[in-house]
Amino acid sequence: MSLVVSDSGPIHYLVLCEAIRLIPELYGELVIPGAVAQELAHPQTPEVVRAWLQALPNWARIRNPRQIEPVMQLGLGEREAISLAHELKASQLLIDDRVARRVAVERGLLITGTVGILELAAERGLLNLPDTLQKLLQTNFRIDAEVIRLALERDAVRSRRGPQRPGP
Repeated sequence: MSLVVSDSGPIHYLVLCEAIRLIPELYGELVIPGAVAQELAHPQTPEVVRAWLQALPNWARIRNPRQIEPVMQLGLGEREAISLAHELKASQLLIDDRVARRVAVERGLLITGTVGILELAAERGLLNLPDTLQKLLQTNFRIDAEVIRLALERDAVRSRRGPQRPGP
């Protein structure tokens, strides 16, 4: 299996839509930068997210990067996530913010966001994408409606073909 680093958004929303359990099956190990853990532990963060962080599963750990990218337009959590993904040679960076995604790609990182994670899980037959996206959209998750429409369209095509299992 591989190792992924995550910014706060994907963790926050995967917990809220009850899909965080899929991370080890899809990716293996999850590494959370210290600043991201602080964001997730903030008193304004939903209790269920803070509780998940307090009882961190054995496939997730918190780690600080040795150096932090000096990208002024990004928050500390995003900069730490990009820096740590680069440092650890993570297979992917889980991140939703559009500007942070662009910066990560410019630095050669493979990225995916909350919807991409849910799509991959649906592709592997691990969840019902329309139901899970409905849960996601009942939170304060912000995304272009076209992204959701296209994800559901791809899912409908996959559903007609049947679930795809990972190769050997």
